[in-house]
Amino acid sequence: MTRRSFGNIRRRANGRWQTRYRDPAGRVNSSMFATRRDADRHLAKIRADIEGDQWFDPRAGQELLRDYSARWLTSRIFRGRPLAPGTHALYTRVLARHILPTLGDLQLRQLTVSHVRHWHAQLSSPAGPGAVSTAKAYRLLRSICYSAVAEREMLRNPCTIRGADREYSPERPVASIAQVFALADAVGPRWRTLILLATFCSLRMGELSALTRRDIDLDAGTVTVRASASVLPGGRVVGPPKTRAGRRTVTIPAAIRPDVVEHLERFAQPGEDGAVFIGPLGGPLREGNFVTEVWGPARRAVGVPGLHFHDLRHTGNNLAAGTGASLRELMVRMGHGSTRAALRYQHATRDRDTAIARELSALIEQVRPSPPEPSPGPEGTESSDPSGDSDGAAEPGAPPADPDLERPA
Repeated sequence: MTRRSFGNIRRRANGRWQTRYRDPAGRVNSSMFATRRDADRHLAKIRADIEGDQWFDPRAGQELLRDYSARWLTSRIFRGRPLAPGTHALYTRVLARHILPTLGDLQLRQLTVSHVRHWHAQLSSPAGPGAVSTAKAYRLLRSICYSAVAEREMLRNPCTIRGADREYSPERPVASIAQVFALADAVGPRWRTLILLATFCSLRMGELSALTRRDIDLDAGTVTVRASASVLPGGRVVGPPKTRAGRRTVTIPAAIRPDVVEHLERFAQPGEDGAVFIGPLGGPLREGNFVTEVWGPARRAVGVPGLHFHDLRHTGNNLAAGTGASLRELMVRMGHGSTRAALRYQHATRDRDTAIARELSALIEQVRPSPPEPSPGPEGTESSDPSGDSDGAAEPGAPPADPDLERPA
């Protein structure tokens, strides 16, 4: 046996040469070689890898991708906090539908660039789920593999396809202010303010669904986003926004504040914790029911059948940008972009956000039709809801197959 500064080599009775060394964890590893030269080269490479922090445990990476991804989902930390329930559900769907059926039974160390390219080619084919879903699936697999590399379960990330992470979605439509108010009229009094806040305050459906009375400050003329609601397989879940930037205070344009006041007086639940938007029977706002029973008929009546509800937020963002708001001001108002950058400028843009709302209000007043006179029902009671949504507390219908995959950011 030859003594060396790193490891040792000895010739066995069968004529082969055995190398032995201690890895960074203190475990003894050994390998067999036909020649002494091969053994020397092996130890030299191992030493260089260890000293260069490139050493990979030959016993690592034996876990199946499906098992590792399940652990990854439960322990994943995104920007300092666990995955939001909606994001967790989205990743679970993407894994189950697009990743694990093809790659799930491979060990991490078996997952190669060739495997990933073949899998991506299948998803990208005409029979695949579409470009947007394919890009999301690729980004998710790449993120999981990055974690495996960081944990020394993989030597390198096999997701190396240039441009595979990019989504090329068609530009979503932008409604005019006149169309927004036509939609607000078409959905009926109960949902009118929902349309206006979604557009002119750039609020998401989940944020609107989670609003309570305490979130609306009529004196300051603001709405604060503190939570977001998601519909998951186990039911409706209300939790914090996905990112810290999502928690924000937005100034309500003065032109629509009377609509907000009227809505709170007529339709919101009582008490500070009362929900702002509820169904006619007192149940929470459910996106599936609203889109099917209210939004769909309204957009067809107005003549914008291809307009998604989320496009109202897109419309509001475009209108705000047209007031001359800077990129950072828009990020704050939208709750978008880099969390660190958005929070850094949130307080500094408070006055500017009020100015943006003032400009939006002026735009609205130029085009807004005169509000219709309220028509009370028999004996002064509220007339039946024209939207036909008479079952707001009922269980929602089946939601879109992958609402987050189809929805713009």
